[in-house]
Amino acid sequence: MIQNVLPIIGNQLNEYLKSSFGEMDDRVIVTSIGNSSGASTTDSENKITITLINVEEEKLIRNTGYNQFSGSNPSIYINLYVLFAANFPENNYREGLRFLSAVIYFFQGQHTFNPQNTPSLPDEIDKITVEIINLEFPVLSNIWSMLGGKYLPSIVYKFRMLNFNQYAMNEEIIPLLFTPK
Repeated sequence: MIQNVLPIIGNQLNEYLKSSFGEMDDRVIVTSIGNSSGASTTDSENKITITLINVEEEKLIRNTGYNQFSGSNPSIYINLYVLFAANFPENNYREGLRFLSAVIYFFQGQHTFNPQNTPSLPDEIDKITVEIINLEFPVLSNIWSMLGGKYLPSIVYKFRMLNFNQYAMNEEIIPLLFTPK
């Protein structure tokens, strides 16, 4: 599911950038920030790089226990922390800032993704909401150290509520709450 969500939203962002700036080339790529030596990959230069930096379980909606009616464990709701970095060389730095600003405009205008506005979402996803995550400098430094790359202008968004259910049911079983006479 994760491997599909990031490219789907990345494609929508790419179309937005193309229409906003009259671009012909793709300007969004889903990839890691750096290669094993820490250098940025050449296919991500002059692009917005989308990188998954963390996955967490949503604890507020956690459904505990075995579901006796469906015979399965409860769904797990997952949040994704996604880094959008402007990977533009020094001589094109301002262009990178322009594209990063466009990323912010895109998610400000569309902070909810659902089957109506994003038909290519997997069937098991009802809705994804997107919110900015504010990071303090020490945390930001740790993230970039962990990624093995040199800092790039970037922003982190939290994609909320991917529902993982191994046994997604086609029919709802309604529990019998009374005994028929």
